[in-house]
Amino acid sequence: MWNSVAPRWEASAQFVDEHLALATETLLDAAGIKEGDAVLDLAAGPGGAGLAAAERVGPNGTVVLSDVAGEMIAVAARRAHRYPQVSTAVFDQSAIVAENAHFDAVISRHGLMFAEDAAKTVQEVARVLRPAGRYATMTWGPRKQNPWLGLILDAVSEQFGVPFPPPNIRGPFSLDNATLLTSVLREGGLAGVEIQTMATPMHAASLESWWERVPNLAGPLAIALAGMEPDIREEIKQRALSLGASASRREGDRIAFAGSVLIGSGQAPAH
Repeated sequence: MWNSVAPRWEASAQFVDEHLALATETLLDAAGIKEGDAVLDLAAGPGGAGLAAAERVGPNGTVVLSDVAGEMIAVAARRAHRYPQVSTAVFDQSAIVAENAHFDAVISRHGLMFAEDAAKTVQEVARVLRPAGRYATMTWGPRKQNPWLGLILDAVSEQFGVPFPPPNIRGPFSLDNATLLTSVLREGGLAGVEIQTMATPMHAASLESWWERVPNLAGPLAIALAGMEPDIREEIKQRALSLGASASRREGDRIAFAGSVLIGSGQAPAH
């Protein structure tokens, strides 16, 4: 699924990194990343969070950008060409190809919420962390606090009269509250779990440009829309634009939607 949207992610990678720049710095702070560290970026997609980590670890550190989608990692590798301390690998976040206690820090920007078993995925993270190493993960906050995406999902749901994504599918809002994320990190074996909430407003030149960009980045949504008849897609688009007009606000020559993320972190056992 994610391989199919990799070209679209490559085209929007800079936009995504700018949208999440402040939140990403907070993610790296929560992971305690410093010069010389060995860092793993899980479900890295085009690698934006890991490349930000590379700036911190410097030439004496290392960063591995990993993702289950090879096409995404190919994008990440192209973006990492200026960083000799960065390497790439293809594997799932729940089956990390690394020795025990190998990394000082592990990060994941919007990957954990798609894991089939999030707690077991965190257990795997704890395995590859050195004693007292840190894991930090970013997930989207509640759907209502992220209308830039939620409204488009709502438009699809209303079109067909069923929830989208379906309840049995891991979606972008599957770890959208602090209590649940705390539980997952603790079940995964991490200590000193902390959750931070950050506002991440999304800007767009217009409602039309918002519609053109966001569905292309949401893997399941992009595939679903691509398989629909053109008239159905157009109905969903018009419904989304109508919803977006009410939920967005004008800021100078562009519009803005509210956005929110959770940043959860914790420490591997010290022994």
